[in-house]
Amino acid sequence: AQVQDHDPKAHKTSHENGGGDEISVAGLSGELADGQKVKLDHINKTHLSQDFGASATRLRNIIATPIAGEIMRIMNIKSGSPFSAKINGNPTATSVVYDGDSNEGMFDGLYSGADYWGRIILHNITRGNSRKIVDVDVATKTITTESSTDDWADNDDITVQSQTNTYSGFFDVDVSDQVPATTEAIYLFVASDDQSDTYSNQRAVYFHPYETYDAGKRQWVSPKSPLQSDTVLLLIKIIDQKFTAMFWSGCTDVSLVTAVKASVEYADT
Repeated sequence: AQVQDHDPKAHKTSHENGGGDEISVAGLSGELADGQKVKLDHINKTHLSQDFGASATRLRNIIATPIAGEIMRIMNIKSGSPFSAKINGNPTATSVVYDGDSNEGMFDGLYSGADYWGRIILHNITRGNSRKIVDVDVATKTITTESSTDDWADNDDITVQSQTNTYSGFFDVDVSDQVPATTEAIYLFVASDDQSDTYSNQRAVYFHPYETYDAGKRQWVSPKSPLQSDTVLLLIKIIDQKFTAMFWSGCTDVSLVTAVKASVEYADT
C-alpha cells in the first residue's frame, strides 16, 4: 500500500512564495535528514512472540533498522523509457563506451558527481549477464561500472530494461551495499519535484518488487499539480537485495530523491 507523507504547506514552491526559482530537490533531502533523526528501532527484541493457539504458530515481529544516505538522485529526468545501446569498442573491467543509444536522457544528472549507494543494473542481453552502474558521462558516452571479469565485447547489446520484471520500462536497482540479505522489505522515502508548468498525470515514477510484473504491487509518486513536489513513504518488498523502478511516459522535467528510511526484518522467535 502507498502511504502518503505529504504536507502541502511544507512543500510550497518558490513560485507560491513569490520567488522566480523552482523548488530544489536539495531542499527536500534536508527534510529527509531531519526524518532520519527519528529512531525506528523501538521494538523490544527481548519480548518476541510466543507460541500462539493450538497451532503453535507465532506472530511475526517487524524490526526496522535505519539506513543513512541516499540510494540515488536524478536532478532532471529526461526520458520515460530505459536506456539501451550497443557497446562501442572493447570494454575494460570498469568502463563501457556505447553508441547507437536510445533514451540516454534517463542518466541526466543521475549521480551528479556524488556517492549514492544504489546501483542501477546494466544488462548485456547478448551475453546474458550484467554489471552495476557507478557513474555515467553522457558527453563521452562512457558508463563506469563496478569491476567485472565478464566477457563483454564490441557491438554487444546493453540495456537497463529489467530482465526479471519485463514489463516495458522497468529497471533494476541493487541496494546490496547497505541492505542486508536478511532484509525482507524497506521503507522507501521518495521525493519527486515537478518542474514543468503543465500538469500531466503520466509524470510519475513507479516502484515494484524485483519480480514479474503485477499491477497490484505497483506503487508510485506523482505531484498532483505543476511546479509542485510530492513525498511518499513506500513499503517495498526486497528480493535478492533489489527492487525495480520505472519512469512513466510523461516523466520529463521531474527531479527525484530516493532513500531508505529503514530496512525491515521479520523475527519469528
